[in-house]
Amino acid sequence: MRVAPGQAGIGLASALLALSGLAWPGGAQELREVPQMPDYSAFFADLGERGDGPEGTFGDAIEVPSGQKLWWIDVQHTAPGSEGLTYRFRFLAPQIGGQGALSVDVALLDIEALCGSFVAPRLANLGPQVEQVVISLSDRIVPFGEAAPEAVQYFEAFSVEDGACTWELF
Repeated sequence: MRVAPGQAGIGLASALLALSGLAWPGGAQELREVPQMPDYSAFFADLGERGDGPEGTFGDAIEVPSGQKLWWIDVQHTAPGSEGLTYRFRFLAPQIGGQGALSVDVALLDIEALCGSFVAPRLANLGPQVEQVVISLSDRIVPFGEAAPEAVQYFEAFSVEDGACTWELF
């Protein structure tokens, strides 16, 4: 796909200027290549369509240090991150909410383990170089980008280099 930078959504304005005999103030711009986003089917092939988790999750429960059951929900890559290309790995972790919920410290250890054992090994299968990985746990499935004040959610950011995750301030 080829897109001229800064030209999205100006088709009508350009056409009206051309009809009026005026030139577009930005002038001609060079086209640039826009990388294709990865095909996630190979990325998560080991998870299959459905597993032992609740509706909206994929694959079987993922092992983490706390012993809680976590399931993969999805990966979001369309919202820009502060460090460049960012992948947001979202997981369902019902035990972080409600009565007897696991502590935030325990959840953060699980997030770190997910980065090293689940996320980092899969990044090698992606095309574009990832600048930042954000891993989130939620006690319920929340549509990406929607507010859910009743949900318990934890987020942590990492850079991944040579298969190793490094925690970053988020």
